[in-house]
Amino acid sequence: MAGIVNSLAVPVTRNWAGSWSNRIMTVQEDAGEEIISRVVVRLGSGPQPLTLWRRGLTWHPRGFTQHIWAEAVPRSACVDAWRVHVRTWCLKRVAGSPDQMRALTDELSNLTLSALVRKPGSPSRLGLATAIHMSADRLEWTSRLIVAAARQQAADAFRLTRSPALLETGVAADLAAGQIDRSESEVVLPSLDADALPALALEVLPFDEMASLIRAANGTRAIATHNGVTASFALASDGERQEVLFLEVRASSKPPVGRGLALTMSIPVAAPPHLLHALALNEAELQSDSQTDLLGGWRLHEGTLVHETFVPRALCTRETVRHMAAGAVRRAEWVRVAARAFVPADWPTDSRGRVLPFRRPS
Repeated sequence: MAGIVNSLAVPVTRNWAGSWSNRIMTVQEDAGEEIISRVVVRLGSGPQPLTLWRRGLTWHPRGFTQHIWAEAVPRSACVDAWRVHVRTWCLKRVAGSPDQMRALTDELSNLTLSALVRKPGSPSRLGLATAIHMSADRLEWTSRLIVAAARQQAADAFRLTRSPALLETGVAADLAAGQIDRSESEVVLPSLDADALPALALEVLPFDEMASLIRAANGTRAIATHNGVTASFALASDGERQEVLFLEVRASSKPPVGRGLALTMSIPVAAPPHLLHALALNEAELQSDSQTDLLGGWRLHEGTLVHETFVPRALCTRETVRHMAAGAVRRAEWVRVAARAFVPADWPTDSRGRVLPFRRPS
């Protein structure tokens, strides 16, 4: 991606973003370019300049480097398929010490629409990632969700780099060269979507419809409850016992975001999981042949690997709720077929207890 940025980058200011969008949409070549033009408009006015490149942009909210780009991907479900990514690099000097792993594990419980990943070629630097599949007929909905995820990533990156527990372990903020993190300025959170459901509607979402959609998948059981859905997906059997993947969907709250819809999926593992198992799964879902949307991410919870997504009420449209239910089915199928290849039984450590995959390749 760096090569594309260097060769196609065209700096513009936000004051010109609207006119740029109008110009490029008149000569649109594909949906990948159009989604980026809509994202530029939705990001709104502000002091940070945008660097535009074909089907992508780079800017620096709060001093962090954030990339938003679209890529064409193969997908059997639709002819014209794209995947839109948001990536915010925010942490550096991650050596993989036990203290750092514990602090990161605790902090990941506060993420909403993003997953923690390592920077390619520099695994001691970490960032937040989101990826959404898009067809050409869903440009408007996708642009709203992508901009919301981008703003939420900037807020989450700011919070991570202000965590006393993380800073005490030697982790530092990964700010772009020449950028200053102005701590006195406010973090811009996603605004209320015009189609968002009323606050009370979260308690009366069509959970029966969601359960029916999930049950349509082979080997799936799903039951609607008064405030959500509980489902189980059959995994491989060893002849004596059947492994099961559990999914829970419920209306809940997450400080400081507030009310929203939480989706939690847990995967059985033979050995106690490590944080790097979660990162490996996040990074595997970002591969171009993955059929899943990386909304939220994998983390550790009470000795289990879980994937957690939290959709703030501001983004809880009926289309988003249906999309999340369908996405849970795709993730369960992906876990059944591919995930085990990315979860090794153990990770090597050096004499100081640092996990080796966090060390820079020699």
